[in-house]
Amino acid sequence: AVLIDSVVDGMLIGLAGSVAIASGWLMAMATAIEMGFLGFSFACAVAAPASHRGGLALRLLVLGLPPAAMLAASSAASAGARDVEQQPAFVGLIAFALAAVLFMVVEELLLEAHEKEGSDEWHISVWLYIGLLLSICLDVLE
Repeated sequence: AVLIDSVVDGMLIGLAGSVAIASGWLMAMATAIEMGFLGFSFACAVAAPASHRGGLALRLLVLGLPPAAMLAASSAASAGARDVEQQPAFVGLIAFALAAVLFMVVEELLLEAHEKEGSDEWHISVWLYIGLLLSICLDVLE
């Protein structure tokens, strides 16, 4: 799941950067914050089992794969976006990447929060999506 999240995040950074450099930097900074937390928890979960099986080389390979995948996806998306930038496929790619990132982050974080708190309150998820919809509507009205 971390590898897929890295690829989708990288694709979104590449697409945003191909539209405007400032957008690419903003997405890169936001993703760096998100990946800092995700990377720490991923490293804690993987480092101990990997040390028993293959040592340092396996740990470096497993922990280095998500950043490498993000960089490759970002480069490929940025290079390929120039060909489809003025076509509906470009909007579809950005919509897919944004929806995938929102789904993965929100669903993973919400599920983890629900497990830790021990609650099954569905209205928390509903209010989160209402807030997201409201922020999009306010952005469109400006």
